[in-house]
Amino acid sequence: MTKNNQTLLMSLSLIIIFISACSTGEPGGFDLIIRNGKVINGTGNPWFYADIGIRGDTIIEIGNLSDATAVRIIDAEGLVVSPGFIDVHTHVAGSFSSTDANAIVNYLIQGVTTVEPSSDGGGTYKIAETKQKWEAGGMGTNATMFVGFNSLRREVLGENQFRSPTSEELEQMKTLVRQAMQEGAWGLTTGIEYGGLDLYSTTEEIIEVTKPIAEFGGVYKSHMRDEAKFIVEAVEELIRIGEEAGVPVSITHLKPAGKDSWGLMKDVVRLVNDARSRGIMVTADKYPWLQGAPIGFITSLIDVPEDMVELTSLRRGRRNRELSYEEREELRNNYVEALQNALKDNAKRERLRESTYEIRPGNLSSVARWGWQDFRIKVTVKNPQLAEKNIAELIEEQGRDGFDIIADLIIDEPDMLFASASMSIEDFKLGFKQEWVMVSSDGGGFPIIEESAPPVRGHPRPF
Repeated sequence: MTKNNQTLLMSLSLIIIFISACSTGEPGGFDLIIRNGKVINGTGNPWFYADIGIRGDTIIEIGNLSDATAVRIIDAEGLVVSPGFIDVHTHVAGSFSSTDANAIVNYLIQGVTTVEPSSDGGGTYKIAETKQKWEAGGMGTNATMFVGFNSLRREVLGENQFRSPTSEELEQMKTLVRQAMQEGAWGLTTGIEYGGLDLYSTTEEIIEVTKPIAEFGGVYKSHMRDEAKFIVEAVEELIRIGEEAGVPVSITHLKPAGKDSWGLMKDVVRLVNDARSRGIMVTADKYPWLQGAPIGFITSLIDVPEDMVELTSLRRGRRNRELSYEEREELRNNYVEALQNALKDNAKRERLRESTYEIRPGNLSSVARWGWQDFRIKVTVKNPQLAEKNIAELIEEQGRDGFDIIADLIIDEPDMLFASASMSIEDFKLGFKQEWVMVSSDGGGFPIIEESAPPVRGHPRPF
Protein backbone atom coordinates (compact mmCIF):
# COMPACT_ATOMS: atom_id res chain seq x y z
CA MET A 1 0.00 0.00 0.00
CA THR A 2 1.69 3.26 -1.12
CA LYS A 3 1.25 6.63 0.54
CA ASN A 4 1.57 9.66 -1.70
CA ASN A 5 3.64 11.76 0.65
CA GLN A 6 6.59 9.73 1.89
CA THR A 7 8.38 10.55 5.10
CA LEU A 8 11.91 11.85 5.52
CA LEU A 9 13.54 11.20 8.88
CA MET A 10 16.82 12.11 10.53
CA SER A 11 17.98 10.59 13.81
CA LEU A 12 21.28 8.84 14.49
CA SER A 13 21.12 7.89 10.86
CA LEU A 14 19.35 9.56 7.99
CA ILE A 15 16.74 7.35 6.39
CA ILE A 16 14.81 7.89 3.22
CA ILE A 17 12.47 5.82 1.08
CA PHE A 18 14.09 4.93 -2.22
CA ILE A 19 11.27 5.09 -4.75
CA SER A 20 13.56 5.29 -7.73
CA ALA A 21 17.33 4.96 -7.87
CA CYS A 22 17.91 5.63 -11.54
CA SER A 23 19.37 8.94 -12.74
CA THR A 24 17.38 10.93 -15.28
CA GLY A 25 20.20 13.39 -15.92
CA GLU A 26 17.88 16.36 -15.24
CA PRO A 27 19.98 19.21 -13.83
CA GLY A 28 19.10 21.24 -10.70
CA GLY A 29 15.69 22.41 -9.68
CA PHE A 30 15.23 19.92 -6.84
CA ASP A 31 12.87 20.37 -3.92
CA LEU A 32 15.38 18.70 -1.63
CA ILE A 33 19.02 17.65 -1.87
CA ILE A 34 20.67 15.46 0.73
CA ARG A 35 24.43 15.98 0.44
CA ASN A 36 27.49 14.05 1.57
CA GLY A 37 25.72 11.04 3.09
CA LYS A 38 26.93 7.45 3.17
CA VAL A 39 24.41 5.68 0.93
CA ILE A 40 23.47 2.12 1.88
CA ASN A 41 20.81 1.14 -0.63
CA GLY A 42 19.83 -2.34 0.55
CA THR A 43 21.11 -4.18 -2.51
CA GLY A 44 24.04 -5.76 -0.68
CA ASN A 45 26.61 -3.55 -2.40
CA PRO A 46 29.20 -1.61 -0.36
CA TRP A 47 28.17 1.84 0.85
CA PHE A 48 29.20 4.88 -1.19
CA TYR A 49 29.18 8.66 -0.80
CA ALA A 50 26.56 10.43 -2.89
CA ASP A 51 24.11 13.30 -3.01
CA ILE A 52 20.40 12.61 -3.47
CA GLY A 53 18.08 14.89 -5.40
CA ILE A 54 14.36 14.71 -4.66
CA ARG A 55 11.44 16.32 -6.46
CA GLY A 56 8.02 15.93 -4.89
CA ASP A 57 7.94 12.45 -3.39
CA THR A 58 10.38 10.89 -5.87
CA ILE A 59 14.14 10.48 -5.91
CA ILE A 60 15.22 11.93 -9.24
CA GLU A 61 18.98 11.58 -9.12
CA ILE A 62 21.73 10.00 -7.02
CA GLY A 63 25.33 11.09 -7.58
CA ASN A 64 27.44 14.24 -7.45
CA LEU A 65 24.97 17.11 -7.26
CA SER A 66 27.39 19.76 -6.00
CA ASP A 67 26.35 22.18 -8.76
CA ALA A 68 22.61 21.56 -8.38
CA THR A 69 20.17 23.82 -6.54
CA ALA A 70 17.24 22.97 -4.27
CA VAL A 71 14.61 24.63 -2.13
CA ARG A 72 16.10 22.84 0.86
CA ILE A 73 19.50 21.23 1.40
CA ILE A 74 20.37 18.79 4.20
CA ASP A 75 24.04 18.18 4.99
CA ALA A 76 24.24 14.47 5.89
CA GLU A 77 27.98 14.37 6.51
CA GLY A 78 28.75 11.60 9.00
CA LEU A 79 25.25 10.13 8.61
CA VAL A 80 23.83 7.19 6.71
CA VAL A 81 21.19 7.53 4.02
CA SER A 82 19.21 4.33 3.46
CA PRO A 83 15.83 3.03 2.36
CA GLY A 84 13.18 2.99 5.06
CA PHE A 85 13.24 -0.07 7.27
CA ILE A 86 10.66 -2.86 6.98
CA ASP A 87 9.04 -4.35 10.08
CA VAL A 88 7.50 -7.67 9.10
CA HIS A 89 5.68 -8.27 12.37
CA THR A 90 3.58 -5.56 14.03
CA HIS A 91 0.10 -5.08 15.45
CA VAL A 92 -0.69 -1.58 14.17
CA ALA A 93 -3.86 -2.40 12.22
CA GLY A 94 -5.99 -0.87 14.96
CA SER A 95 -3.85 2.25 14.88
CA PHE A 96 -4.34 2.65 11.12
CA SER A 97 -8.09 2.55 11.78
CA SER A 98 -7.88 5.23 14.48
CA THR A 99 -7.88 9.00 14.19
CA ASP A 100 -5.08 9.71 16.70
CA ALA A 101 -2.48 6.99 16.07
CA ASN A 102 -2.76 6.33 12.33
CA ALA A 103 0.57 8.08 11.68
CA ILE A 104 2.23 5.41 13.92
CA VAL A 105 4.85 8.02 14.76
CA ASN A 106 6.64 5.59 17.08
CA TYR A 107 7.62 3.57 13.99
CA LEU A 108 8.49 6.55 11.82
CA ILE A 109 10.95 7.95 14.37
CA GLN A 110 12.79 4.61 14.19
CA GLY A 111 13.03 4.85 10.42
CA VAL A 112 10.39 2.19 9.73
CA THR A 113 8.48 3.05 6.58
CA THR A 114 6.79 -0.27 5.77
CA VAL A 115 4.99 -2.57 8.21
CA GLU A 116 3.04 -5.80 8.22
CA PRO A 117 0.19 -4.64 10.46
CA SER A 118 -2.03 -7.67 11.20
CA SER A 119 0.09 -10.52 12.49
CA ASP A 120 -0.79 -13.75 14.32
CA GLY A 121 -3.94 -14.48 12.32
CA GLY A 122 -5.69 -11.25 13.20
CA GLY A 123 -5.83 -9.62 9.79
CA THR A 124 -8.96 -9.04 7.75
CA TYR A 125 -9.98 -10.80 4.56
CA LYS A 126 -11.66 -7.57 3.36
CA ILE A 127 -8.48 -6.24 1.79
CA ALA A 128 -9.84 -3.70 -0.69
CA GLU A 129 -12.33 -2.27 1.80
CA THR A 130 -9.72 -1.94 4.53
CA LYS A 131 -7.16 -0.46 2.15
CA GLN A 132 -9.62 2.23 1.10
CA LYS A 133 -10.50 3.04 4.71
CA TRP A 134 -6.87 3.29 5.86
CA GLU A 135 -5.79 5.43 2.94
CA ALA A 136 -8.76 7.77 3.36
CA GLY A 137 -7.90 8.26 7.02
CA GLY A 138 -4.20 8.79 6.35
CA MET A 139 -1.32 6.44 7.06
CA GLY A 140 2.15 7.12 8.40
CA THR A 141 3.80 4.19 6.61
CA ASN A 142 3.28 1.71 3.83
CA ALA A 143 1.60 -1.58 4.78
CA THR A 144 1.62 -5.13 3.47
CA MET A 145 -1.73 -6.76 4.21
CA PHE A 146 -2.18 -10.45 5.02
CA VAL A 147 -5.39 -12.43 5.36
CA GLY A 148 -5.97 -13.37 8.99
CA PHE A 149 -6.77 -17.06 9.30
CA ASN A 150 -8.22 -16.64 12.81
CA SER A 151 -10.55 -13.85 11.69
CA LEU A 152 -11.49 -15.73 8.54
CA ARG A 153 -12.32 -18.91 10.45
CA ARG A 154 -14.46 -17.00 12.94
CA GLU A 155 -16.34 -15.32 10.08
CA VAL A 156 -17.16 -18.59 8.33
CA LEU A 157 -17.67 -20.94 11.28
CA GLY A 158 -19.39 -18.42 13.53
CA GLU A 159 -18.83 -18.06 17.24
CA ASN A 160 -18.57 -21.81 17.78
CA GLN A 161 -15.08 -22.43 16.45
CA PHE A 162 -14.41 -25.41 18.67
CA ARG A 163 -14.89 -27.84 15.81
CA SER A 164 -13.60 -28.67 12.37
CA PRO A 165 -15.14 -26.89 9.39
CA THR A 166 -17.52 -28.72 7.12
CA SER A 167 -16.42 -29.27 3.53
CA GLU A 168 -18.68 -26.39 2.49
CA GLU A 169 -17.16 -24.08 5.10
CA LEU A 170 -13.68 -25.07 4.03
CA GLU A 171 -14.47 -24.16 0.42
CA GLN A 172 -15.96 -20.87 1.57
CA MET A 173 -12.75 -20.01 3.42
CA LYS A 174 -10.69 -20.84 0.34
CA THR A 175 -12.94 -18.65 -1.80
CA LEU A 176 -12.50 -15.71 0.56
CA VAL A 177 -8.71 -16.21 0.63
CA ARG A 178 -8.62 -16.24 -3.16
CA GLN A 179 -10.72 -13.06 -3.28
CA ALA A 180 -8.41 -11.36 -0.76
CA MET A 181 -5.34 -12.28 -2.80
CA GLN A 182 -6.99 -10.81 -5.89
CA GLU A 183 -7.54 -7.61 -3.91
CA GLY A 184 -3.85 -7.33 -3.07
CA ALA A 185 -3.14 -9.46 0.00
CA TRP A 186 0.42 -10.71 0.35
CA GLY A 187 -0.53 -14.04 1.88
CA LEU A 188 -2.07 -15.70 4.92
CA THR A 189 -1.17 -15.32 8.58
CA THR A 190 -2.21 -17.62 11.43
CA GLY A 191 -2.14 -17.63 15.21
CA ILE A 192 -2.88 -21.26 15.97
CA GLU A 193 -1.66 -21.32 19.56
CA TYR A 194 -4.69 -19.35 20.71
CA GLY A 195 -8.45 -19.42 20.95
CA GLY A 196 -8.87 -23.17 20.73
CA LEU A 197 -7.26 -23.35 17.29
CA ASP A 198 -4.45 -25.42 18.80
CA LEU A 199 -7.06 -28.08 19.55
CA TYR A 200 -9.56 -27.80 16.71
CA SER A 201 -7.73 -26.53 13.62
CA THR A 202 -5.86 -29.39 11.98
CA THR A 203 -2.79 -29.23 9.82
CA GLU A 204 -4.83 -30.54 6.91
CA GLU A 205 -7.36 -27.71 7.28
CA ILE A 206 -4.60 -25.09 7.28
CA ILE A 207 -2.97 -26.63 4.21
CA GLU A 208 -6.24 -26.46 2.28
CA VAL A 209 -6.93 -22.84 3.27
CA THR A 210 -3.35 -21.91 2.37
CA LYS A 211 -3.32 -23.48 -1.09
CA PRO A 212 -5.08 -20.55 -2.86
CA ILE A 213 -2.29 -18.13 -1.96
CA ALA A 214 0.13 -20.28 -3.98
CA GLU A 215 -1.75 -19.22 -7.12
CA PHE A 216 -0.67 -15.63 -6.42
CA GLY A 217 2.87 -16.21 -5.14
CA GLY A 218 1.78 -15.50 -1.56
CA VAL A 219 3.49 -16.26 1.75
CA TYR A 220 2.24 -18.25 4.75
CA LYS A 221 3.22 -16.66 8.10
CA SER A 222 2.48 -18.33 11.41
CA HIS A 223 2.49 -17.81 15.12
CA MET A 224 2.94 -21.54 15.40
CA ARG A 225 0.96 -24.09 17.38
CA ASP A 226 3.53 -24.10 20.17
CA GLU A 227 6.56 -21.98 21.06
CA ALA A 228 7.58 -23.91 24.15
CA LYS A 229 8.29 -27.59 24.72
CA PHE A 230 6.64 -28.64 21.43
CA ILE A 231 8.29 -25.99 19.26
CA VAL A 232 10.14 -28.61 17.22
CA GLU A 233 6.88 -30.33 16.31
CA ALA A 234 5.36 -26.92 15.50
CA VAL A 235 8.22 -26.13 13.10
CA GLU A 236 7.80 -29.53 11.48
CA GLU A 237 4.12 -28.70 10.93
CA LEU A 238 4.97 -25.33 9.40
CA ILE A 239 7.44 -26.95 7.00
CA ARG A 240 4.84 -29.53 6.02
CA ILE A 241 2.32 -26.76 5.30
CA GLY A 242 4.82 -25.01 3.05
CA GLU A 243 5.72 -28.19 1.24
CA GLU A 244 2.18 -29.45 0.64
CA ALA A 245 0.60 -26.05 -0.08
CA GLY A 246 3.52 -25.06 -2.31
CA VAL A 247 4.21 -21.71 -0.63
CA PRO A 248 7.09 -19.98 1.20
CA VAL A 249 6.57 -20.08 4.96
CA SER A 250 7.72 -17.79 7.75
CA ILE A 251 7.93 -18.31 11.51
CA THR A 252 6.61 -15.40 13.52
CA HIS A 253 8.69 -14.12 16.51
CA LEU A 254 10.93 -17.19 16.55
CA LYS A 255 11.70 -18.31 20.12
CA PRO A 256 11.73 -21.34 22.40
CA ALA A 257 9.83 -19.72 25.27
CA GLY A 258 10.01 -20.76 28.90
CA LYS A 259 12.93 -22.17 30.84
CA ASP A 260 11.93 -25.79 30.17
CA SER A 261 12.38 -25.16 26.43
CA TRP A 262 15.80 -23.54 26.51
CA GLY A 263 18.26 -25.21 24.17
CA LEU A 264 15.68 -26.22 21.56
CA MET A 265 16.75 -23.44 19.15
CA LYS A 266 19.53 -25.68 17.81
CA ASP A 267 16.92 -28.27 16.80
CA VAL A 268 14.77 -25.60 15.17
CA VAL A 269 17.76 -24.25 13.22
CA ARG A 270 18.64 -27.76 12.05
CA LEU A 271 15.07 -28.39 10.85
CA VAL A 272 14.86 -25.10 8.97
CA ASN A 273 18.25 -25.45 7.32
CA ASP A 274 17.37 -28.98 6.24
CA ALA A 275 14.08 -27.79 4.74
CA ARG A 276 15.79 -24.94 2.92
CA SER A 277 18.34 -27.37 1.49
CA ARG A 278 15.38 -29.32 0.07
CA GLY A 279 14.04 -26.22 -1.65
CA ILE A 280 11.36 -25.24 0.87
CA MET A 281 11.62 -21.51 1.48
CA VAL A 282 11.49 -21.07 5.27
CA THR A 283 12.26 -17.76 6.97
CA ALA A 284 11.56 -16.21 10.37
CA ASP A 285 11.28 -12.93 12.18
CA LYS A 286 12.54 -12.37 15.72
CA TYR A 287 12.35 -9.48 18.14
CA PRO A 288 15.50 -8.39 20.01
CA TRP A 289 14.28 -9.04 23.55
CA LEU A 290 14.83 -11.90 25.99
CA GLN A 291 11.33 -11.30 27.33
CA GLY A 292 8.15 -11.14 25.33
CA ALA A 293 4.84 -9.60 26.30
CA PRO A 294 2.82 -9.12 28.28
CA ILE A 295 4.74 -7.15 30.82
CA GLY A 296 2.22 -6.51 33.54
CA PHE A 297 1.23 -6.57 37.14
CA ILE A 298 1.50 -9.99 38.80
CA THR A 299 -2.19 -9.67 39.65
CA SER A 300 -2.94 -10.66 36.04
CA LEU A 301 -1.36 -14.11 36.59
CA ILE A 302 -4.36 -15.08 38.72
CA ASP A 303 -7.29 -16.26 36.59
CA VAL A 304 -10.67 -15.07 37.90
CA PRO A 305 -13.67 -17.32 37.11
CA GLU A 306 -17.01 -15.90 36.01
CA ASP A 307 -18.75 -17.01 39.20
CA MET A 308 -16.66 -14.56 41.26
CA VAL A 309 -18.89 -11.71 40.19
CA GLU A 310 -17.35 -8.83 42.15
CA LEU A 311 -13.85 -9.49 40.80
CA THR A 312 -14.94 -10.05 37.20
CA SER A 313 -17.03 -6.86 37.26
CA LEU A 314 -14.13 -4.77 38.53
CA ARG A 315 -11.73 -6.32 36.04
CA ARG A 316 -14.01 -5.68 33.07
CA GLY A 317 -14.74 -2.13 34.17
CA ARG A 318 -11.10 -1.14 33.63
CA ARG A 319 -11.37 -2.05 29.93
CA ASN A 320 -13.68 0.90 29.25
CA ARG A 321 -11.55 3.13 27.01
CA GLU A 322 -13.70 6.14 27.76
CA LEU A 323 -12.47 6.22 31.34
CA SER A 324 -9.81 8.71 32.34
CA TYR A 325 -6.45 7.58 33.63
CA GLU A 326 -7.50 8.50 37.17
CA GLU A 327 -10.73 6.52 36.87
CA ARG A 328 -8.90 3.43 35.60
CA GLU A 329 -6.40 3.69 38.43
CA GLU A 330 -9.20 3.90 40.98
CA LEU A 331 -10.82 0.80 39.49
CA ARG A 332 -7.49 -1.04 39.57
CA ASN A 333 -7.00 -0.16 43.22
CA ASN A 334 -10.49 -1.44 43.99
CA TYR A 335 -9.80 -4.64 42.03
CA VAL A 336 -6.48 -5.23 43.77
CA GLU A 337 -8.05 -4.78 47.20
CA ALA A 338 -10.86 -7.20 46.33
CA LEU A 339 -8.37 -9.73 44.94
CA GLN A 340 -6.17 -9.48 48.02
CA ASN A 341 -9.19 -10.09 50.25
CA ALA A 342 -10.21 -13.10 48.15
CA LEU A 343 -6.70 -14.57 48.39
CA LYS A 344 -6.84 -14.25 52.19
CA ASP A 345 -10.08 -16.25 52.25
CA ASN A 346 -9.31 -19.99 52.06
CA ALA A 347 -12.39 -20.97 50.02
CA LYS A 348 -12.02 -18.12 47.53
CA ARG A 349 -8.28 -18.72 47.27
CA GLU A 350 -8.90 -22.34 46.30
CA ARG A 351 -11.47 -21.28 43.69
CA LEU A 352 -8.92 -18.89 42.16
CA ARG A 353 -6.27 -21.62 42.20
CA GLU A 354 -8.64 -24.03 40.44
CA SER A 355 -9.47 -21.48 37.73
CA THR A 356 -5.81 -20.54 37.19
CA TYR A 357 -4.83 -24.18 36.56
CA GLU A 358 -7.98 -25.31 34.74
CA ILE A 359 -7.47 -26.81 31.28
CA ARG A 360 -10.37 -25.67 29.11
CA PRO A 361 -10.75 -25.21 25.35
CA GLY A 362 -10.14 -21.77 23.94
CA ASN A 363 -9.95 -19.86 27.21
CA LEU A 364 -6.88 -21.04 29.08
CA SER A 365 -5.20 -18.85 31.65
CA SER A 366 -1.62 -17.83 30.90
CA VAL A 367 -0.38 -20.19 33.59
CA ALA A 368 -2.42 -23.15 32.35
CA ARG A 369 -1.19 -22.55 28.81
CA TRP A 370 2.52 -21.94 29.40
CA GLY A 371 3.30 -22.92 32.97
CA TRP A 372 5.11 -20.90 35.64
CA GLN A 373 8.44 -21.41 33.88
CA ASP A 374 7.36 -18.89 31.22
CA PHE A 375 7.31 -15.92 33.59
CA ARG A 376 10.00 -13.79 35.22
CA ILE A 377 9.86 -11.10 37.90
CA LYS A 378 11.07 -7.86 36.30
CA VAL A 379 10.29 -4.93 38.60
CA THR A 380 9.95 -5.07 42.38
CA VAL A 381 10.47 -2.47 45.11
CA LYS A 382 9.80 -4.42 48.30
CA ASN A 383 11.42 -7.68 47.20
CA PRO A 384 14.60 -6.78 45.28
CA GLN A 385 16.02 -10.27 45.88
CA LEU A 386 13.37 -11.61 43.45
CA ALA A 387 14.24 -9.36 40.50
CA GLU A 388 15.02 -11.35 37.32
CA LYS A 389 13.99 -14.62 39.00
CA ASN A 390 11.99 -17.05 36.89
CA ILE A 391 8.92 -18.21 38.82
CA ALA A 392 9.96 -21.82 38.18
CA GLU A 393 13.19 -20.99 40.03
CA LEU A 394 11.18 -19.64 42.98
CA ILE A 395 9.14 -22.84 43.08
CA GLU A 396 12.32 -24.90 43.22
CA GLU A 397 13.96 -22.67 45.82
CA GLN A 398 10.95 -22.42 48.12
CA GLY A 399 9.46 -25.87 47.60
CA ARG A 400 6.00 -24.31 47.25
CA ASP A 401 3.28 -24.23 44.62
CA GLY A 402 3.63 -21.36 42.14
CA PHE A 403 0.09 -20.17 42.80
CA ASP A 404 0.80 -19.73 46.50
CA ILE A 405 4.03 -17.85 45.79
CA ILE A 406 2.26 -15.39 43.46
CA ALA A 407 -0.80 -15.12 45.71
CA ASP A 408 1.35 -14.14 48.68
CA LEU A 409 3.33 -11.66 46.56
CA ILE A 410 0.07 -10.05 45.43
CA ILE A 411 -0.92 -9.57 49.06
CA ASP A 412 2.52 -8.12 49.81
CA GLU A 413 3.35 -6.13 46.63
CA PRO A 414 0.56 -6.09 44.01
CA ASP A 415 2.40 -3.57 41.77
CA MET A 416 5.25 -6.02 41.13
CA LEU A 417 5.77 -6.47 37.37
CA PHE A 418 6.42 -9.70 35.50
CA ALA A 419 7.30 -10.49 31.88
CA SER A 420 6.41 -13.55 29.83
CA ALA A 421 8.05 -15.69 27.15
CA SER A 422 11.37 -16.04 28.93
CA MET A 423 14.19 -16.90 26.52
CA SER A 424 17.80 -17.91 26.99
CA ILE A 425 20.64 -15.74 25.73
CA GLU A 426 22.19 -18.73 23.93
CA ASP A 427 18.99 -19.44 21.96
CA PHE A 428 18.61 -15.72 21.33
CA LYS A 429 22.07 -15.37 19.78
CA LEU A 430 21.81 -18.58 17.77
CA GLY A 431 18.53 -17.45 16.23
CA PHE A 432 19.85 -14.07 15.16
CA LYS A 433 22.94 -15.61 13.56
CA GLN A 434 20.81 -17.33 10.90
CA GLU A 435 20.73 -15.71 7.47
CA TRP A 436 17.00 -16.47 7.20
CA VAL A 437 16.05 -14.49 10.33
CA MET A 438 14.91 -10.85 10.17
CA VAL A 439 14.47 -8.37 13.03
CA SER A 440 10.91 -7.39 13.92
CA SER A 441 9.18 -5.55 16.77
CA ASP A 442 5.81 -7.27 17.43
CA GLY A 443 4.73 -3.83 18.64
CA GLY A 444 1.68 -1.62 18.34
CA GLY A 445 1.08 1.95 17.24
CA PHE A 446 0.99 4.92 19.58
CA PRO A 447 -0.49 8.40 19.24
CA ILE A 448 1.55 11.48 20.02
CA ILE A 449 1.49 11.87 23.80
CA GLU A 450 1.49 15.13 25.72
CA GLU A 451 4.49 15.70 27.97
CA SER A 452 2.14 15.96 30.94
CA ALA A 453 0.71 12.48 30.36
CA PRO A 454 1.55 9.87 33.02
CA PRO A 455 4.07 7.15 32.16
CA VAL A 456 2.75 3.93 30.66
CA ARG A 457 3.94 0.53 31.89
CA GLY A 458 4.53 -1.93 29.13
CA HIS A 459 6.97 -3.68 26.81
CA PRO A 460 9.47 -1.34 25.08
CA ARG A 461 9.08 -3.06 21.72
CA PRO A 462 6.81 -0.43 20.08
CA PHE A 463 9.77 1.94 20.43
